[in-house]
Amino acid sequence: MKKLFVLALAFTVCAPVFAAQPVQFLVSEDFSYDDNIYLKDKNFGKTNPSYGEKKDSFISTTRVGADYKTQLPGTSLHLKARTMVGYNAYTEKPGTNNFWDASGVVDVSNKQLHVGDRIVYTSDPANNALTDRAKRLNNTAYMSYKTTNQKLVSVGVSVEDIFDRYFEGTMDYLNRNRFNVGTQLFYNFNTQTNLFAEYMFSDIVYQDNGSFNSVGHRLGVGFNGQLAPKVTGTAKVTYDMRDYSHRWNDASNHPDLVGYYTALTWKLSTRDTLRLAGERHMEETRYLNNRYFADTLLSLYGAHKFNSKWTAALTLAWEDMDYSRTTAGLKKRHDTLYTVRPQLDYKFKDWLMASVWYQYRTRQSNHSWAKYDNHKAGLTIKALF
Repeated sequence: MKKLFVLALAFTVCAPVFAAQPVQFLVSEDFSYDDNIYLKDKNFGKTNPSYGEKKDSFISTTRVGADYKTQLPGTSLHLKARTMVGYNAYTEKPGTNNFWDASGVVDVSNKQLHVGDRIVYTSDPANNALTDRAKRLNNTAYMSYKTTNQKLVSVGVSVEDIFDRYFEGTMDYLNRNRFNVGTQLFYNFNTQTNLFAEYMFSDIVYQDNGSFNSVGHRLGVGFNGQLAPKVTGTAKVTYDMRDYSHRWNDASNHPDLVGYYTALTWKLSTRDTLRLAGERHMEETRYLNNRYFADTLLSLYGAHKFNSKWTAALTLAWEDMDYSRTTAGLKKRHDTLYTVRPQLDYKFKDWLMASVWYQYRTRQSNHSWAKYDNHKAGLTIKALF
């Protein structure tokens, strides 16, 4: 019943997709092989027999969805909506591993206003700190508004509500709600580029344990827009401060962290594109004495279009997870993940395309049980109509 409820909710959120025309439908099929579906080290079961060893599997992922885009009559507002439902079938213990996923987005925006809602139901890992899949629902509602870019100085406000609900009894301690509200001050060099400073307040409330509840304050400064002749995006430096409601073992009640956020696109030519993305922030956790870890990410994506049919792409990613607290008898945990993913795309028609891809991921850790290597390869076929 939970699956049916979540799928129905995803379709309800995106009802406008089916209420108007034109609609673009999407169907995709992904055939892949994964040599480590539980993200465990090959010796994990030998050192922790009760957990078993890593397992491989062939996987078939079938997804159907629809997109809808229009301009709302009599306004400058653009409406975008998408809904997607998928089924993931495993050859390894299908009764345990097979799962449905669903997502939906409704987004309304113009040059000043941006408001929408995203909903995701899945069993994929919530983040790289968790080793097994867990059924969960995430809903993110957001709104931002900025006064005109035509003046030298403008202001903005943003509101975001993030809800996480786990359906596995062993994971429900992660059920939480996060509310963010912030304001920005912009110095506009022109209508395309600005310097900004921002402040954001956040309130995190856990469903089962108030010891992890907190309020937070974030300061940031950065640039946004056309940063160079061929470079667009956002780059900023942040400073986070948190205040927890209660003490938790020897964890600090007032941690802080200097971080950053970057999302840049460099159009080298009509055929070549580079994208740099990165972030350093506090990520929620319940690992031993830790209420968060410092999560630092960097990824580089490059694509070269040979002609109208063939495109090659490569993604390189690095992630560092530094846990703040130690526990008696254990070292302070520190994990580093590396990911390499080459991909080759072929467009048969404007409506039909295929991709072959390979992904290697490894997690290195000062805790031997947390280490793993993961190889995946697959073929994806996508049709639009």
